[in-house]
Amino acid sequence: MMTCVDATTTATANPFGTPCPLVTVNGRVLDRGDAALDVHAHAVSYGTGTFEGIRAYWNPRHEQLYLGEAVRHFERLHRSARILGLPLEFSVSELVEMTRELLHANDVHDHAYVRPILLQSGAVLPVRMHDIEVRLSIAVTPLPGDYLASTGVRCMVSTWRRATDATTPNRAKVIGSYVGPALAKTEAIRAGFDEALMLTLDGFVAEATTANVLVRFGDTWSTPPGTDDILEGITRAQVMALIEENTGRAVTERRIHRSELYCADEILLCGTAATVVSVVAIDGRRVGDGTVGALGTKVREDLWAISMRDDDRHPEWTTPVYEKG
Repeated sequence: MMTCVDATTTATANPFGTPCPLVTVNGRVLDRGDAALDVHAHAVSYGTGTFEGIRAYWNPRHEQLYLGEAVRHFERLHRSARILGLPLEFSVSELVEMTRELLHANDVHDHAYVRPILLQSGAVLPVRMHDIEVRLSIAVTPLPGDYLASTGVRCMVSTWRRATDATTPNRAKVIGSYVGPALAKTEAIRAGFDEALMLTLDGFVAEATTANVLVRFGDTWSTPPGTDDILEGITRAQVMALIEENTGRAVTERRIHRSELYCADEILLCGTAATVVSVVAIDGRRVGDGTVGALGTKVREDLWAISMRDDDRHPEWTTPVYEKG
């Protein structure tokens, strides 16, 4: 039984294992080596494409692998394709089934990360979005480690700002739009922090490099709105739902000043790869008492239990991969 796991993987430095050998390209399962792009592929030069990240959770007690929010991820891939004007010939249900078949083919029995990419693969050098060949690929990589430390992260507010939707559409997960977050992440790591928070051009809190931000003041939770140049994350929606279920109070979407980060009682980052992590310090200032917050811990535990179907709430958030019986 092949699980594609590299046991030497270290959490946070590189949480991913060895990529699985089989990928799907335009609906066909291929060896990963046969799926290479031309060096002149349009997306290589210009980042013209969109992608998703989908977690798969292995539950050894159930002997089952659960895809997390597969339908909503592929719905967003379709929205991103429409925004960029890229054709996507497969329906959401076909994409979900294609992903299940790929996980089957790779015989994945561990936590994993699924990466669908829709990009302009044609070897065309002029800058444009029309009349260029498009390719859909789906690949799988084991994710046995933590993407961000579950024990809490120390953040800095980056000097790099979040790109405005007027320059790059933030409601699409555009490949090229991740250069800014990549620069911010490296800036933070080299300065001795774990993660970066990015502001909008006019100085309001946007998001972390690959995660949304939620902030608590007393009993009130807030998160930046979709109009503040964030990607409205699928995990963000789950966390907002769980906070309301746990506290009876809905999360408020509003603009958040940088200075509010320094007096918050609790701050969470959430995303597909990160799941839910607590921020324990920002720019050298403690968040709350400088430890992981109780509600953040509860929400993280709830989300993991639901994702592995050890908690029977929200079965619509998961899709079983392997047939039983």
